[in-house]
Amino acid sequence: MTLLSSTFTNGAITTGRYVTVAQWQRAVVFTDGALTGTEGPGRHRRKGRAEWRLVDVRPSILTIPTQEVLTKDGVQVRLSVVATLEITDAAAWIVASATPFDAIYSALQVALRDRVAGTDLADLSASRSTLLEGVDEELAPALAHLGATVTSIALKDITLPQEVRAAIAQAALERQRGLGELERARTEAATLRSLANSAKLMAENPMLLQLRTLQAASEGAQIIIHRGSDADEK
Repeated sequence: MTLLSSTFTNGAITTGRYVTVAQWQRAVVFTDGALTGTEGPGRHRRKGRAEWRLVDVRPSILTIPTQEVLTKDGVQVRLSVVATLEITDAAAWIVASATPFDAIYSALQVALRDRVAGTDLADLSASRSTLLEGVDEELAPALAHLGATVTSIALKDITLPQEVRAAIAQAALERQRGLGELERARTEAATLRSLANSAKLMAENPMLLQLRTLQAASEGAQIIIHRGSDADEK
């Protein structure tokens, strides 16, 4: 299990008569092994046998590295997830679990696998931005028990199998070819309609053909006039 380095510390123990708690920290106080309270930022005097554990409560990025997961239609894909984690209860963070990061990692991993397992490959890329919607709310009760919350979660990368990527590329190429052929067909049809309309107009108005001939001659076009044979004249 690999987790991104985090600013969180699971209760660094302090010593000395006075304890300074930074703005981004909370102190969890134990006396004779029993939880006796929490303290906020400032300089505090440590009493008697009290043990102070400092917890960094700044938001941190938690990355779940690439996971190989099967889609609903049985295609194996590789995905990674990035989430923003925040400690909301320093005492629970210390007391509820010896390895809270591992617990949160596992919960996010299971949620990712469940979502992908319920989605077809064709819908996976289209739903990239919405695939993990609501996961933070689903995990909220379990994470609250650990003293944390996930404020955001998103898919970072999606990698499809090589053969699937090749098929998608081929389909896109065929689609572009089809669009090109359709455009050529439309152009040819428009040209034929224009020629048909011109032929019909000239058939109905012979003078237009003579005018068009004179226009072509004035533009330097070569005009060939067929006079017919003597047999035709008889």
